Amino acid sequence: MLTQKFGNFFFKIRSFTPIPFILALLYFAHPTWYTTSIGILFILIGELLRIWAVGYAGGTTRATTLGAARDLVTTGPYGYVRNPLYLGNFLLSFGICIVSNVLWLIPILIVGYFIQYLPIITVEEVYLLESCGTVYQIYQERVPRFIPRLHSYLNPSHHDFSWRRAFKSERRTLTAILCVFGLLYARGLV
Repeated sequence: MLTQKFGNFFFKIRSFTPIPFILALLYFAHPTWYTTSIGILFILIGELLRIWAVGYAGGTTRATTLGAARDLVTTGPYGYVRNPLYLGNFLLSFGICIVSNVLWLIPILIVGYFIQYLPIITVEEVYLLESCGTVYQIYQERVPRFIPRLHSYLNPSHHDFSWRRAFKSERRTLTAILCVFGLLYARGLV
């Protein structure tokens, strides 16, 4: 029951939890051309993964309550990993740590990531098991939570990819990335 309360709480505030992390990164930032080059690679991979995922799942991934999704998506990146958006978030945050050259924040990121996302994922999985039953149970058994597998799920859903849906959903994330870089640039750090 406690995990469910934490999961629901973190699910509702997940868009705001990066703010203290970003403020710390901006305060302690001292990027170099080398850290910027490496960090941008992680940011690009994370954001491309997010775009790929929301191109299939749509804007309901921004919901603050469970049950808003179109239905179970098992195609696209969801055929390789059950939580591509959360993996994308991690890669983005990791990349920002590298760009900012605040490497001591990486262990805090990892611990905070699991403290926040494990309860969220647990609540989502309970919901999906209740609403999708055996279909989700089979998917859950065959597709890993975090580490993508090399081959796609053999029973993909019939969802289509939409660039329009992807960019409409990702506007906020893209804006946040640009704002972080803008703030780093304004401070003369990039």
